[in-house]
Amino acid sequence: MKSVGILSQAWRREKINELKEIAEKAGKMGYNEIWSGVDPNYIEGIKEISAVAEKYNMYFFIDINPDIMRGFGASPTNLKVFKDLKIGGIRLDYGFSIEDTIKMANNDLGLKIELNASIFPLDKLDYVVKNVKDIENLKASHDFYPIKYTGLSLESAIAKSKEFKERGIPVAVFVAPPREIEGRNTIETLRGKSVGKAASILFNSRYIDRVILGHPFPTDEELKELIEAKEYTTIRVLVYPGLTEEEKKVFTVFSDVRVKEYTIGLSKMMENNIKPRNIVRRFRGAVTVMNCRKNVVEVWIFKKEVEADSRFNVIGEVYYDDMDLLDYIGENMNVKLVPIYIKES
Repeated sequence: MKSVGILSQAWRREKINELKEIAEKAGKMGYNEIWSGVDPNYIEGIKEISAVAEKYNMYFFIDINPDIMRGFGASPTNLKVFKDLKIGGIRLDYGFSIEDTIKMANNDLGLKIELNASIFPLDKLDYVVKNVKDIENLKASHDFYPIKYTGLSLESAIAKSKEFKERGIPVAVFVAPPREIEGRNTIETLRGKSVGKAASILFNSRYIDRVILGHPFPTDEELKELIEAKEYTTIRVLVYPGLTEEEKKVFTVFSDVRVKEYTIGLSKMMENNIKPRNIVRRFRGAVTVMNCRKNVVEVWIFKKEVEADSRFNVIGEVYYDDMDLLDYIGENMNVKLVPIYIKES
């Protein structure tokens, strides 16, 4: 199940009211998670954020290492302080042994233990899974890398995430808005992309279930983009002049999505009275609709150039800024087509 979250900073005394407001806004919008760094010397900040998380049934998890754990007076066999603070999970950033990880994951407090998906030794993963009583106690989340050119490759992040996902452990990745180039991004190639596009690419991988918005003070639009990406991948279409009322039916959400060698096929059961027109060659990014289907609307977005076919009306092309999405769309992932109309002179 896909999940979206925000990054908070429960350690910031001077910003805690603003951070609470953002958490409230996210909760009302349907966000599922809050991640935060913490300071053992500022318990009130943790209580403030955890109270909002509890109010909206959001999973609140914090980042710790052995020094931070000692600051709370906790240990791998005594995690009660975190439960008392109404924290849902603790992310093991670095410095914990495999045996300590297993002890923590076998807690009887209901606390989730988050493995560091970026650096966890994969050759030890099966050993951990075998020795943890309940796999539901385990989650995983990647690091973020604010400094430009230091993030993971998309291929590496997906490959690492796959190892956890295939063992029943959901994985989180951080994405930062493009306004902050040196932001909290996990993946270098997604740095500078919109929040919605970055999240869509990750969700379409099928190995990344959770996306965290890597900015403590996101805009309303950024919050909205991530929520929408949880529901569907948006592809904007530059519409050619002459679009008919019947052809306008293609601008909807498709759940039947098939990925082919030359095309991405979208279909939806509905009345179809589309007549043949604009029968021309198809090219990478060409958005076409079939004119020979009675009770189904079929859209085919082409990834390669092919000849004209009398069954396909070319109604537009993928907006240039969304063209790269064609390489990431996954089977049966929801896709929403959004029109951009060209002004006729």
